[in-house]
Amino acid sequence: MPSQPDFEVGGEGAVFEARPFTTNCECLVEKGEHALVGVSVGNGYFSQYRIAQLLDWTGRRFASVDVLYADLHVESAFRASGMDPEHAARRTHRALRDVRRRIRRAVESAGDVPARVRTVALSEIAEFPGYRTAARRIDREIEQNPLLRAACEDHVRHVLGPAEDPEGARFRAGMDYLRAELPFLLSSPEVLDVASSVCCYHVLMPVLPRLRGEASCFHPRQGHLVLRPLRPDGTYEDAEVS
Repeated sequence: MPSQPDFEVGGEGAVFEARPFTTNCECLVEKGEHALVGVSVGNGYFSQYRIAQLLDWTGRRFASVDVLYADLHVESAFRASGMDPEHAARRTHRALRDVRRRIRRAVESAGDVPARVRTVALSEIAEFPGYRTAARRIDREIEQNPLLRAACEDHVRHVLGPAEDPEGARFRAGMDYLRAELPFLLSSPEVLDVASSVCCYHVLMPVLPRLRGEASCFHPRQGHLVLRPLRPDGTYEDAEVS
């Protein structure tokens, strides 16, 4: 991540260090028009308590908040890891049921935040015209731009391990999952039809620094904010990329 001063986290008792990816991202956070909170299915970091904390933090700083969970390509990822189809289907059903329940309860327990809060599944938004337009453009760019394709492949290696076979099923599933997320990472204002949007996650997604200089990849009002959870003693809590 580029060197940036810590963004003002808020009042006493705040539980996150907030760090914008770029100075443009910092400006978009200050505008506070829209936040996108990504919740990864199967990542234990996203407990009901943690999601409620994220909603409380973003809900007091942004006019509207979308909580997004990716329900596409989950079963194919399980199958690519070696599960038989029946086991993968059961595991997917449980994982999605659990993440929906945690999000629903977190929204209920987050308290009275000023923002408009909405929960959306990737499968729902994949039908939005803005998503389809952004996905087609990004897919075309991946095929034509070696830098973007290499950045995506390196991201998948970071998540799965550097020795992962790029021709293997797990690697292909990882690429499919990332490509489904890229419209949000690079163009969420277009996807969600908002003036500007800040993606909030607990780590900087590995693909983003590789693309920082590629202005054509990013919507001009696309922001990214790393929200790192802090323990009471001020140290960071560990969290995985997923």
